[in-house]
Amino acid sequence: MALSTPMCGVCDLRSITEPSIIWCFECDGGLCSECKEHHSLSKGTQKHCTVPIHEYQKKPFDIVKITQTCAKHNEKYTIYCKMHERLCCGSCIVENHMECRDYDKLADVIQNTKFSNAFYEMEQSLVELSDNIQIIRNDRENNMKRLSKKKMQIQHDIKQTRIAINNHLDIIQDDIMKKLNATEVKESKLISKLLRLLKENESEIIEYRKNIENIKQHATDLQTFISMKELEKKVSSRDKFLQSVIDSENFKDCELSYNVNAAMQDLPNYIKNLGEVTITTKPCDLVLTRRKDKQAQIVLPHKSVENINLKLHKTINTVGVYIRGCCMLPDGKMAFSYYFDRAVRVLNFNGTEDFAVITPTSAFDVAYISHDDTLAVTSGNSSTKCITIIDIQSKQIKKTIPVDADYFGVEVKDKKLICSEAGKGIQLINPHNNSTTDIVRDEIPGYCYVAIFGDKMYHTNNQLNTVTCYDLQGKVKWKFKNESVLRCPCGVSVDNHGNVYVVGNSSNNVVVISADGQRHKEILTASEGLSLPCSLDYNRITNQLLVANLLDKPMIFTRT
Repeated sequence: MALSTPMCGVCDLRSITEPSIIWCFECDGGLCSECKEHHSLSKGTQKHCTVPIHEYQKKPFDIVKITQTCAKHNEKYTIYCKMHERLCCGSCIVENHMECRDYDKLADVIQNTKFSNAFYEMEQSLVELSDNIQIIRNDRENNMKRLSKKKMQIQHDIKQTRIAINNHLDIIQDDIMKKLNATEVKESKLISKLLRLLKENESEIIEYRKNIENIKQHATDLQTFISMKELEKKVSSRDKFLQSVIDSENFKDCELSYNVNAAMQDLPNYIKNLGEVTITTKPCDLVLTRRKDKQAQIVLPHKSVENINLKLHKTINTVGVYIRGCCMLPDGKMAFSYYFDRAVRVLNFNGTEDFAVITPTSAFDVAYISHDDTLAVTSGNSSTKCITIIDIQSKQIKKTIPVDADYFGVEVKDKKLICSEAGKGIQLINPHNNSTTDIVRDEIPGYCYVAIFGDKMYHTNNQLNTVTCYDLQGKVKWKFKNESVLRCPCGVSVDNHGNVYVVGNSSNNVVVISADGQRHKEILTASEGLSLPCSLDYNRITNQLLVANLLDKPMIFTRT
């Protein structure tokens, strides 16, 4: 919502109309150029926070309408009541909060709010809400695609069923037509044979009748007498023949008839349709990203590492060995990178394989990119150097990002990749334009890993046996080194409280380091099944830790 340029509040009190050029948040009003000068020189207002009026006008209306003055008492807010989570002026405290003992100065509470964990958590919550919406949209869109695909398959099946029925009916029709033709031909042959015999006899009778006429006219009495005797025998013979024909079994009327199969007559009653179209439903296999129900106001409280314990949840049977990287996906699936197999395999939560993708290089570390549901895979010290982006939906390589060095550990921050680059340091890569930015310039070795949490970055060094915490500008915040408990640190991940989990490849363990780097605890050892562990990933939603051994089966542990 665009805001019109406000008038100078001081001039307005003097009935003068002057446009503001700055806005003072503490005075909650605009100032013209003349009043700005007095405002900046006055001891009471020279430290007030002001912004150019055009910057003020860019702010959302919901932000602009927030004032620093109590609407009820017209006094400036100075106190924050932690019990009621309310901003209070002096009168508010007297009237409503005298019994509350848990409040602070508002100035102390709001200091560095933009850089607090609470602000970061809110940003992440909004990102996760967007991600969750996209997850649901993708799921429903995929469901529509599956419905359309299944409809086409069912249509094909229905047509094939109809074709099969038609073919069967054609076969049985041809069969009965053949029987009909054969029956008619057989009976017609018998009748034709009899007709031929009758015709022959008829011809002889006609001849006899001609002879009778000749005898009557021209023969003597003796000739007539003898001829009559011969004709009597022949007539008797033909009469007997006709009687024998009439008396024979073949001299019967033949009538063709067709008795319809009762099953065929009842077919319309038995078969009302070719089948049933039904919809079956099942719960959607979706796991949405869930942050804590209530975020801390200023500082996310640390969970003491002494109280952190892990319990084995399950052991995962995987195909292949030499797992260098792993990560847990929002839907409960897991991705593993197999270095020498040059492959990334995505497993379902029960350990069965969902799909595998062969990478153009060795596959070192793998990280999930939430905004487009992809995986980023580094190539380690392969001869071909690139970062491979795998599309989880299509289960294919989406693109490759060429690089000019050996990239090992990889993490995702604000749609960008943060990578550990051997010999050079820690790099920020923009996958959209393939640009790179130095965060840390250092002669770090290969096979190092990196993790991100809030405004902190964590990096392992397997040669120096160190875990270093940086801010996002590359400034060292703290460094952990204790070779008696952690040797050859590799994979690193962070929980919701900022505690840092690190695998010791040589020490065969997992060590958790407090958010300030001052305390640590060994929480997993070889007795829990660790054998040359290389990577791990902490799921901040389920509070589970995935640990991948180099040559043995990965395991999932639940925090108790």
